[in-house]
Amino acid sequence: MIYYICTELNIIMSEQPQQQPSHHDDEIDLRKLFQAIGQFFVNIGHGFINIILAIRRATFRYKYLLIAAIVSGLIIGFGFNQISKPYYQTSLLLKSDYLNTKLVDNNIAKLNLLCEEKERDGLANVLNISNEVALNIVEFDFVPYVDEVDLIEIELLKQKLEDIEIDQKDIDKIIEQIEIENRNTFLITVLIFNTEIIENLQEALVGYFKNTPYVANRIKSNKDRQELLIAKLSNDITLLDSLKSAYNLNLKLQATKANDASNSVILGESGAVDPVRIYTQGVALFTLLQEEKLAYELGSDFEVIDGFTTFSKPESPGLIKSVVLVAGIFLGLAYALIMLIEINKYLNKVEEHGFED
Repeated sequence: MIYYICTELNIIMSEQPQQQPSHHDDEIDLRKLFQAIGQFFVNIGHGFINIILAIRRATFRYKYLLIAAIVSGLIIGFGFNQISKPYYQTSLLLKSDYLNTKLVDNNIAKLNLLCEEKERDGLANVLNISNEVALNIVEFDFVPYVDEVDLIEIELLKQKLEDIEIDQKDIDKIIEQIEIENRNTFLITVLIFNTEIIENLQEALVGYFKNTPYVANRIKSNKDRQELLIAKLSNDITLLDSLKSAYNLNLKLQATKANDASNSVILGESGAVDPVRIYTQGVALFTLLQEEKLAYELGSDFEVIDGFTTFSKPESPGLIKSVVLVAGIFLGLAYALIMLIEINKYLNKVEEHGFED
C-alpha cells in the first residue's frame, strides 16, 4: 500500500508545472492523494473478486474431480467410523501441596509416551495395572485449576506491577513463574475405550503421583511432623488440665479464708495466676489439636477433590461428524490438487512462450 501511494505521489509531483511560485513547492494535491488511496482499496476488492471467480471457474472445470473427492471422503469417513472404537473422556481434580505445573506436565508426558507403545507393558508397570486396563487407555492430559480468588490476586498483582512501570515482558515472566509455583490443583483428563476400567484407573493414577519419590518423601515428612505435633499438643493439654485442677482446688481453699479479699490465686512461688488465661489457652490448644488431627486423617496435603465420572456418551466423533469431517478434508485436498495443476499449466506455458508483456 505504501509503495503504491508513493508511486502515485511521484506521478503527481512529476505532473506539476516546472514554473511555479516557490511557496507551492512543498504542497501536495490532497484530492489526488485520496484518489490514490481509494484506488488501492478498489484494487484489493477487485483482486478478492478475481479470486472468487477463479475458484468458481475451477469448480466447474474440475467438477468431476471434486465430486469424486467428496464421495470418497464420505465413504472413507463412514468406514472409519464403523471400524474405529469409540472413546470416552473422564477427569479428576487432584490437589497437592507438593505438585506444580512443571512436575505434572513431566509425568503426564511420560504416560503419553508409554501410551504410544504398541505393547502396553510399560504403562501397566508404571501405573501398577493389568495389561488389559492399559490397552484401553488412549491418552492423558491436564490443565492447572485456578479458582476465582487466585485469579483476582494475580490481576491485582499485575496492576501493581504496571503502576510501578515495569516492562511488560518482565511482568509476564513474573506472573508465569507465580502461576507455575502456586498452582497445586490440577484437572487431569484421560481418554479411554472402556468405561469399566475407571475405578481401577483412578486408584492407579492417584497412586502414580502420590508414590513418586519427590511427593512420597514430603508426604512422609509431613505425617511425621503432624504426629509429633499431635503428641505434643495432647501432652500440653493434659498438663494444662492438671493445672486447672490444681487451680480449682486452690480456689476452694482460698474461699475458706474470709479475710483474704484478693481476686488472684497464688500457686506456689510463681505468683498470681490469671484464671481466664488458663481456660482460653486450653481452648486454643484443643482447637489446634483438632485441626491437626483432621489434617492428618484427611491427608489434606495430597487429596482427590473430585474423582472420575463414568459418561455414557462417547467423546469420539459420531457418524455424521466423521463423514462430514473426512469429506471436508478430501475436498480441501482436491482444491489443493487443482491449484497445483493450474500452476503447472502456467509454468509449462511460460516455459514454451516466455513471459507475456
